[in-house]
Amino acid sequence: MTVDPVAAGGFAAAAPTYSRIRPTYARAAVGRIVEVARSTPAGRDAEVLDVAAGTGILTGQLARAGLRCTAVEPLAEMAAQLRRSLPAVPCVGGVAEALPVRRGSFDLVTVAQAFHWFDPPAALAEIRRVLRPGGQLVLAWNVRDASVGWVADLDDLVEHHSGGRPYSQHDERRWARVVESAGGFGDLVEERFDNPVSTTVDGVLDRVRSISFVAVLPPERQAALLEEAARLLRDAHGLEGTFDYPHHTVLDRCAPLDP
Repeated sequence: MTVDPVAAGGFAAAAPTYSRIRPTYARAAVGRIVEVARSTPAGRDAEVLDVAAGTGILTGQLARAGLRCTAVEPLAEMAAQLRRSLPAVPCVGGVAEALPVRRGSFDLVTVAQAFHWFDPPAALAEIRRVLRPGGQLVLAWNVRDASVGWVADLDDLVEHHSGGRPYSQHDERRWARVVESAGGFGDLVEERFDNPVSTTVDGVLDRVRSISFVAVLPPERQAALLEEAARLLRDAHGLEGTFDYPHHTVLDRCAPLDP
């Protein structure tokens, strides 16, 4: 299995920006993941596999919360950022559809902001393979609140300039149905946590730069997009100084069915 070329090119190009600017997950959501890990038969000795860990944003939060984590990341540029910031966390190369770990070796698998890039049946079969009895899967998402006018307008602008997203957003797919159709897992339970992110106009523009399909745009198209985005934020919506970028952290949790 290979990584989607848009993801591979975009995230490789934007890895340093991604590491610096992408938001962490809501503290309450991280606490909930810790509870889920410790509710498995391993308890406080639970081992977590963070798949498509990227630069290690969720990995680091879980490790700092006291969980024993291993990261899997296919892109060398992203993994380099993770190893730099989390030198004590093991990080191995690999894709979700062919995880480079032994059968039944983890109690919890997490996937943060990446499941929409996977081949769901193949990835879910691999996740089920590596989970121990009583283990669980948690999908974590930082979701922008598009009910806020400037957020919706910015999303529309980015998609217009870039030719559209190569994937579905979290709220555009029924992940419960995706998991159910793949088989092997029980019902998906969703939980939502407020996660406002303090930022500036320049911070929002950096977030745009870190989007995979924006990072692969030709320089002149990317520059035009960022210039128009700055006008939208400053002139059309009057944003200045420090303000909240409204987000929710959404957790989708399920457990494998008995063999």
